[in-house]
Amino acid sequence: MATTSLPPAPVPLGELPGDATAGLAAYTAAGLGAVAAAALGVMYGVEVPRGGPYVFGAVNDFTGGLFFAASIPAIVQIHRRLTPGPWSRAALGATVTASAGAAASGVLLSLGLIGFAPSTVVSVAGIVTQAAWTMLANHRLAGRPPYPRRLALTGRAIGAGMLLAMPVVGAGLAASGAPALQTALFALGGAAGGAAYLAWPVWLAFAGRRLTGAAEHRRPARGAAATPA
Repeated sequence: MATTSLPPAPVPLGELPGDATAGLAAYTAAGLGAVAAAALGVMYGVEVPRGGPYVFGAVNDFTGGLFFAASIPAIVQIHRRLTPGPWSRAALGATVTASAGAAASGVLLSLGLIGFAPSTVVSVAGIVTQAAWTMLANHRLAGRPPYPRRLALTGRAIGAGMLLAMPVVGAGLAASGAPALQTALFALGGAAGGAAYLAWPVWLAFAGRRLTGAAEHRRPARGAAATPA
């Protein structure tokens, strides 16, 4: 008997119920994150120099809010790979709460139903909380098969980069009396934060692929069809 095989499926994260739904959510979050990043680039490249109107700014707010909402199922599903404990449950609760708040804040801001200042505070809280969770969760999962080590290391680096960028940029804002230092701090913080911001949707896309692979791994085998020799 000869067999005809389909291309190999991605190595799964380990098999848990809900992986398929979480994988789809991760793919959705990745797409929304990419749209939000592109809209932000257009806003700063075109709309800010012209002084508005900020159509792409509103698109960034709206899709950014949806990004936070769509990322929650993936966060929950990856969290389930961690060793359970009170600290991990508390971290998950804080991350889901902050993400939901940031999701609502972004959508409400895009619709003009909330001011920029309070929305920014809530959104920054969501970013910081997600970054901290991403860094710590992936640090704990690194080297713990079947969770892919490269996925863990990348997630840890993204979270750390975002957490590094924020205080550096804050220090740059405080260094208004030293232009050279301020420029250096803005450059360092912007590079770290920008790289993490752009890599976040890519990481979610790979996480979605792994989660989908785990779901496929549980289904009856479809990869081989018997044919006469």
